[in-house]
Amino acid sequence: MFPVPAQWRDEAEGWNPDDALPAAKPRWAVAVMLLRDGPDGVEVFLEYQGARSGLGAVTFVGAPLREDDTVPLPWAGPVAAHWGRMLDVEDPHLAQRLVCGAARVVFERAGVLLANSGGDHTAEVTSGPDGDRRRREVHDEERTLADVLRRRALDLDTGLLRPLSRWLSPAFLRKRLCTQYFAVVLPLGQEPSPLDGVTGWGRWCSPTALLADADSTALGDEIGEPDTVGRRLDELVLPAVLIMLRKLASLTCTISYISEKRPSRQFEPVLATEAGTLMLRVEGLPAPARPVVHSL
Repeated sequence: MFPVPAQWRDEAEGWNPDDALPAAKPRWAVAVMLLRDGPDGVEVFLEYQGARSGLGAVTFVGAPLREDDTVPLPWAGPVAAHWGRMLDVEDPHLAQRLVCGAARVVFERAGVLLANSGGDHTAEVTSGPDGDRRRREVHDEERTLADVLRRRALDLDTGLLRPLSRWLSPAFLRKRLCTQYFAVVLPLGQEPSPLDGVTGWGRWCSPTALLADADSTALGDEIGEPDTVGRRLDELVLPAVLIMLRKLASLTCTISYISEKRPSRQFEPVLATEAGTLMLRVEGLPAPARPVVHSL
């Protein structure tokens, strides 16, 4: 059982399953667990997105899919049909959009470019005014990721990404997401940074340290926003993120996590009551089950 995240409490408390309308159709989103090896084990890059985000106030780098995630771009690595099998989606075009969306959000929100030059080496990105301007242009939909790659004669390196689980927002929410999670180890020569004016806070975090004291509000206090101060980790992140952080805390290096072969799984938290308190129970859905989602 998991606490209801702070940004969902009002809707959870006002939800009556007997009187409720049919659950809202979710739209697709992607979130990427950006990893590196640290002195005390695996570290993950977290960012603040705020209470309005369907991905949680604090989360991995992520965002909903956009129309421009369908734009053709130079591609290297597993083909779309193979990604469809790994993600358990029948439409290879949807699989391609999910992969392209994951690469886009990692670039625009963290400044990490998942690309290589003709398959020879991973791209190195230097931070600076030009790089930040390109990220802003992609975020504001003035430029596509395909434009950035072609300008630098690079291919999207899809082989760097690893698919994780897929999570549906609870049925009581008016705005729901179907979020496909991915993992990627930080490419050599790159360092993530928040996008100024969009991601107010972001940094490398040790899952072990975050989970050491369940009652600690240190992370929320550090972020310093009205919707984070005084709140525990399990009030700031969604159950999906908390479960993945617990997994990362048990690891000694990124290679063991990235190399692990895992079946495609889909989960949906369900509202439940425990000792008079609203909680979320996570029930595993059969892998073939797929949500009905908005097309963009």
